[in-house]
Formats: sequence, structure tokens, C-alpha cells
Amino acid sequence: MPSLRKHLTLTALLMSLSLSAQTTTPLNLLRSRTASDHVFVAAHRGDWKYAPENSLEGLRNAIFFGADIIETDVRPTADGHFIVMHDAAVDRTTNGTGVISQMTLADIRQLRLKTNWGQSTPFGVPTLEEYLAEARGKAIIYLDKAGIDLPGTEEGSTVKALLSVLRREGALQDAMFVLDWPYPKARRIFGTALDSVLYCPVVEDKIPNLPTYVDEYIRELRPVAFQFRMASLETETYRQLPRVLASGSRAFVAATWPLHTAGHDDNTSIFRRPSEGWGWLVDEGFTIIETNFPKDLLQWLRTERRH
Repeated sequence: MPSLRKHLTLTALLMSLSLSAQTTTPLNLLRSRTASDHVFVAAHRGDWKYAPENSLEGLRNAIFFGADIIETDVRPTADGHFIVMHDAAVDRTTNGTGVISQMTLADIRQLRLKTNWGQSTPFGVPTLEEYLAEARGKAIIYLDKAGIDLPGTEEGSTVKALLSVLRREGALQDAMFVLDWPYPKARRIFGTALDSVLYCPVVEDKIPNLPTYVDEYIRELRPVAFQFRMASLETETYRQLPRVLASGSRAFVAATWPLHTAGHDDNTSIFRRPSEGWGWLVDEGFTIIETNFPKDLLQWLRTERRH
């Protein structure tokens, strides 16, 4: 009997440890809004240094490096599919020509991606479904360009179509949206899905009555994060940072651009010192950082014991 009791106690302990490990993964920390000092890395267009931008190969590389979030761009085809591509046309990133919204998925399947330096590759253009399947359980997919509606379509039509794909793929909780919509518009278009996706309102000076906009989101949604776009420290955007952090939401910033980081961007980190770029952002309280250099940022964060 004592041995059986000991066995059951050990089994319960192992199960508890297993459940604890599952709930404290970085992705679950982000989804649950659990407080932590973990800095989440968002790879801009995946890894486009060693693979074509927005390719499955670039996605796999970024996940291998350890990125938590993969920023990608979604574009609708003429026959109602979503492909993963930044530009509205295929000319720059593939061996073809044409506007995506005027091409069918079959047309696009014939194309091959080019590297950032214009070299040909054997890699095809991925669909959103392929991207979601590859990332499932490994990284969050940040769907950029979601707020762009095609001419002649109703407001929010792209988001609604994306939500349909996410529901079909069982991936609502795997998707991140970053939009500058006021809360009533976001609630109207997303509906109940606003409570399932990872939603990040944009904070920047061009948004009218910015303090009220931020307050409403904190009161009505408490978003997983707010994405800041601050050209300098003398901005209303920067003044919102303490309020956002005090609310329990995370602060998200794209280090890809100096105009989003008051000059503390990727280039400052790579060509000068990480402490002057990424380090400054982390010290300010930013715990989601989008970057063109996921491998380098992750290496630096690990030396700082922040990832």
C-alpha cells in the first residue's frame, strides 16, 4: 500500500510539472497576458536574410532561431484565397508580373520567389493556410495588411475574410492583428473574435484624441499589447507608455524603423551597440520587439537572460 501511495504521489507530481511547463511557454504567457520579463521577438517578414521574405523557408528559419511571432503580409487573390506577400504586385519578389488581386491562386502557384537580392529560388508563394499549419504550436502569426480593403468592397471585408480562414483552420488564437482602428470599429468588425485573437491597437500621434482612444481600449478590452510608433520622445505617443504598462498590457514596437523607436532601431543595435537600440527599448518597458535581425536580437536577449 505505501508503495502504491508513493507511486500515485509521484505520478501526480509529474502531471503537475507537465501542466506547469505547458502553461508557462512563451506563447501561453502572451495569450494569457501573464506578467513576465520575457521579451518576445517578432521576425519581420520571417527570416529574409537567409531565405526569401514571407516564404515558408523564412518562416521555418525564424522559428528555428527562436522567434515567438512571425510578422507576415496577407494579400487576397482574384478567386478569394489569401497568399503571403508584402507588395500588392508580384513583380519585386517573384519571377512573374501582375497585381495579386487580379490573379488566381493557380496563376500564383506557377511563380517562384526571389531572394532579397533578386536571385531566383525554387520556392513557391505560400498560402495563409500553409503558413498557419507550419507555425501551429511554434509561433504566433502577425497578419499585416489586414486593414487594407480592396476597392469596391465593404469596410472591414479583409479582416472578415481572414477571420473566416482562421476559424476554418482552428487558428483564431494563433493570429495577431495590429490596427489603428478605434475600439467601436474594431468591436463591430471583429465581433466576438476580438476576444480570441491577439489584438494590438496602434498608438501614434496621428490618431485623434489619443489618450481617450487608449483609455477606451484599456477599459473595454485590455489588449494583449499596444504597438507604439514614436518618432521622438517629445510625442503624445511616448507619454502613453506608462499608462499602457500600468494597465497590464504589453508595449510592442517595431525596431525595423527609426521613426517607430525614436531612433533606437535595428540599425542602431547592429551598427553601433545593442544597448543603444534594443537595450534602450527593453529598459523603457517594451517586451515585444519586431526586428529584421531575429537571429541577432535573440542572441543578445539570451545573453541578457530575457529570452
